[in-house]
Amino acid sequence: MVVKDQTKSQFTVISKLLKKASEVVIATDADREGEVIARELLEYCHYSGAVRRLWLSALDEASVKEALGNILPGEKTALLYDAGKGRSQADWLIGMNLTRLYTLKARDSGVSEVLSVGRVQTPTLAMVVNRDNEITSFVPKPWWQVHALIEKEGVRFRAGWVPVEQYCDEEKRCINPQAARAVGQLCQQQGRATVLEVTQKREKTAAPLCFDLGTLQQVCSRKFGMGANDVLAIAQALYETHKATTYPRTDCGFLPTSMQQEIPDVLAAVAKSDPAVAPVLNQLDRQFVSRVWNDKKITAHHAIIPTRQAFDLSRLSADELKGLPSDSPALFRPVPSAAGI
Repeated sequence: MVVKDQTKSQFTVISKLLKKASEVVIATDADREGEVIARELLEYCHYSGAVRRLWLSALDEASVKEALGNILPGEKTALLYDAGKGRSQADWLIGMNLTRLYTLKARDSGVSEVLSVGRVQTPTLAMVVNRDNEITSFVPKPWWQVHALIEKEGVRFRAGWVPVEQYCDEEKRCINPQAARAVGQLCQQQGRATVLEVTQKREKTAAPLCFDLGTLQQVCSRKFGMGANDVLAIAQALYETHKATTYPRTDCGFLPTSMQQEIPDVLAAVAKSDPAVAPVLNQLDRQFVSRVWNDKKITAHHAIIPTRQAFDLSRLSADELKGLPSDSPALFRPVPSAAGI
């Protein structure tokens, strides 16, 4: 650990206080990296007193009071520090050794630049390169479809021909133009269609899970054209500044069953914050328990949902409001629409 010049004065204050303290309550972000930030500092300052942990997933008043009443013993989250240190050291070893290896090997081929290798960056770059190679080497192949416009008792609809396997490629597309033309000609000559069989079945489609950060970024990119970093920044502001949503840096789309009792308060806060969604919320079946409630699927953090605290929409920035014709924030509006809320 190296103390930066710009934070040296604050570090001095903390190190002096630690010498006087008999107990420390860690209140950094409730995740692996938050644990590392706090415990690395305690270790660096040779602190040997008691350690407890404040575990917060939301910063609204009700959630803070609840967390303060349930402060965890330090050993409950100590393994997160070990996991964070292990990740950091593994990243360092991979980057330091493999960057040197590949840089030196590349010089044998006349490449003079440094070839940076990383646990995350290298596989990610490989995905981009592989996809680019697929696009470059793609050879378009013609295929054919046959559609018929049919009318029955004043109702018009379009029917499609499903070709047999012998005329299809691996994606079940017809690649035999003679067969397609023959079917089209037969349809035109016949002029009538006969229903030979009718099959009806009822299917259930599960509602989507609540948002994790990755899914939220995907939805906001598709709907509002936002970049991943922009979405994270806005989600962080909704969490920290406005207390509108829960902790954003989560990879979990599920909720613990213990939070079911908070549903009325969450829905009331959402309706108060954005009256436009109140009619929709009134139609919800509040007794329905969806698959989103699953204690076995919970990781360090549960899914991103609205908090129990109403907030003022007028305090949101232009970026937070961007993307919707109404006055509801672009990132806040999708969150309560997820399953189970």
